[in-house]
Formats: sequence, C-alpha cells, structure tokens
Amino acid sequence: MSEATQEVPASALPKHDAANDFASTVRGQVQSYVVNRKADLARSVSDVAGAIRVSSSGFAEQPHVKAFFDGAAEGVEELSEEISRRTFAELYDEIDAAARRRPGVTFAAAALAGFALFRFLKASKMRPVPRSRAVLPIEVFPTPDL
Repeated sequence: MSEATQEVPASALPKHDAANDFASTVRGQVQSYVVNRKADLARSVSDVAGAIRVSSSGFAEQPHVKAFFDGAAEGVEELSEEISRRTFAELYDEIDAAARRRPGVTFAAAALAGFALFRFLKASKMRPVPRSRAVLPIEVFPTPDL
C-alpha cells in the first residue's frame, strides 16, 4: 500500500480537527433536538386545538358560544402552523420582542406560570395521613424484615 491510501490514526490528527468534529457533532445533535421538540410542541398545540373543537360540539344549541370555541380552536391551529413553519431562532426573536414590548405582561405571565408550577409540584408530593383521620393505626400492620 502506498502512503497516500493509508489511514492516519486519530491520535495523529491535529487537535483542532478533533475539537471541530466534536463541536459539529454537538451542534448537529442540538439542532436535531430543537427540531424534534419544536415538532412536539406544534403537535401538542394542534392537539389542544382539537380538544377545544371537540368541546365546542357540546354547545350546538348555543351558536354564540360554539362560534367562540370554534374561533379559539382556529387561532390555536394557526399558532401550531406558525410554530411548524418558523425556525427556532425566529420563534425566539419574536418572543423576545414581545417580552420587550410588554414587560408587565411578561412578568405577570411568568409569575402565573411559576405559581401554577409551584401548586402542581406541591400537590404531586405524597402527604402523610394525619393520625386523626387514619382508619387503622399504623402499628397494626407490621412490616416484614427483608
């Protein structure tokens, strides 16, 4: 074999090539992750629109309420299409611009989201049953040693 066709071991390559390869690999994985999460978000928003549309079917006798729900479902579907159509950078820039235009609304939305997250996390943890409400005392059921 000639020297031109021999493979060069990875340890003989300059370090900047390995760093560039690593950086490009990480960049590709991050971009793939962002694209997948964006598709998941668009699908979730579309599912919300479907749920709104299904819930509007119960208001067939009230055309004004049904029209309100249908309009809301159409708006949410348009949001889903916008998410699918735009890049992550465009979405980020638009959210950033909206936050800068209305900082009070942004603060209120962040506070509301934080409160909702707090309530969700607080409700999801297991709470002990007060002894006054327990049907049987805890000592009745001995735990076997394993």
